[in-house]
Amino acid sequence: MKTWLYANRYGLTLIILAAIILLPFLGSTPLMNPDEPVYGETAREMLLSGDWLSPRIFGNYWYDKPPLFYWLEMISYALFGISDYTSRLPSALLGIATIGLVYRQCRAIFNQQIAFLSAMILLTSLGFLYVGKAAITDMSLLFTLTAAMLFFYRGRYYAAYACCGLALLAKGPVGYAFPALIMLLYIICRRRWSLLREMKIPQGILIAFAVGLPWYIAMYHVHGEAFLDTFIGYHNITRFAAPEHPGRNSILYYIPIFLGAMMPWMPTLFPALHRLWKKRDPFKDALLFCLIWAAFIFVFFSFSKTQLVTYIAPMFPPAAILMGWYLYRCRIERHIPMAALCIAYIMGVILLACNAIPLHDSAAFFHTAILWGSVLLASAVCIPAMLLYRRCWQGAFRAAVTSMVLFTWIAFAYVIPMFDEQISSYQSSQVLTRVYDGRSPIYAEKFLRPGMAFYSGIYGREWDDTKGLDFQALFTTPERTYVVMTRKAFGKLSLTQPVIQQFTTAGETPSQLILVNHE
Repeated sequence: MKTWLYANRYGLTLIILAAIILLPFLGSTPLMNPDEPVYGETAREMLLSGDWLSPRIFGNYWYDKPPLFYWLEMISYALFGISDYTSRLPSALLGIATIGLVYRQCRAIFNQQIAFLSAMILLTSLGFLYVGKAAITDMSLLFTLTAAMLFFYRGRYYAAYACCGLALLAKGPVGYAFPALIMLLYIICRRRWSLLREMKIPQGILIAFAVGLPWYIAMYHVHGEAFLDTFIGYHNITRFAAPEHPGRNSILYYIPIFLGAMMPWMPTLFPALHRLWKKRDPFKDALLFCLIWAAFIFVFFSFSKTQLVTYIAPMFPPAAILMGWYLYRCRIERHIPMAALCIAYIMGVILLACNAIPLHDSAAFFHTAILWGSVLLASAVCIPAMLLYRRCWQGAFRAAVTSMVLFTWIAFAYVIPMFDEQISSYQSSQVLTRVYDGRSPIYAEKFLRPGMAFYSGIYGREWDDTKGLDFQALFTTPERTYVVMTRKAFGKLSLTQPVIQQFTTAGETPSQLILVNHE
């Protein structure tokens, strides 16, 4: 037993640390609007209806995402009850599994030191921490796609194709298209044409479809063209070609997102790419594979017309591997990465300078979060840089990891719960259950509606700026009507529809209002 523990000490350390980082405080704050309650409510309704096939929300079938993450949430709910913690538990467990996967496969591709550094960098990077502690579908795609790519590179093709099938169930067609296109680019760039014969493509397609296609066939059998038109037509084609949120997309959008997501390790990124380009390395083929993998995802979503922060999460593992390899090279060559140190100090100054950003009154509650986040992240960047300059290699690495552990605990146990009233519908849902008469119509602002349904069981009707309400008509109708909205929306509507000021406030929280047209 002692021999086994010693032989696997690096992997066990990673798994234990991943559990210490990802599992605590999952339920310290309610599900955050707008995304987390959407997935939590969908899984809740599927479980309560006993229907494990068809995603549904607000009592209606919903064809937005495949079912893998919903199934995991439903299992979590069935075992431990429906709660904020159990909604996020599947992402945390997949995050732990991803760390173990990256370490084990990279140990075979590179060596134990690079594998350990890469997995630790991934675990303590800001973007991975967020995705691993959120009730969203992105971690399921990150895990399945990472497994597929690493298995492909190692030549474990049947396992890779099975993971592609799981990715089909995690995110849809991109789960199969991404590995296929990345491998094709790798084959072309490295001129490894023999892989086209070795990859067992016909058998692989059958394996991937055997895993991922039955759900699609069953959905089409039950729901027909409505499923194909909505899921494939709108959510996979239209959303790529046309912006879901007009005015928010830019080809440069993901540059700051990615740089922030890889904090505090980001200063090593550009020196790593420079060294990879300039010098030979026995691991260069695997590193170029990781570069192609990361670059493809970055470029694909940069050109997508619908852009969300977490879309590029699948590029975090290959980026972490590149950085882990670079730190390994610096360590064994006793090379002080002066460029990385300079970038670290500059980033530290920029992070602290974020406290000077003027915030609108409606966003003033972010001051505390910015203060804590900037100080902790600046420490995680600058303290390791100072130790590295003094050639304290282990001290620098431990300081970065310790700083990110503290950052995670403080953020999720103390900082985020301070403003959960502004980012969730929990408080307003509790108020709504007390003031609602149980029969009158309710209109809920779009981003508040999923949380309202999850916490109160009241669905209401959706409205937003593009499907606005005629408050004059609501005010004059004899039927009592409730309206749930943010104070920000109330302020805007007061200018365009002044009649809203004559509505009665039936309930309120610091950021949300429940209005009624008649007492």
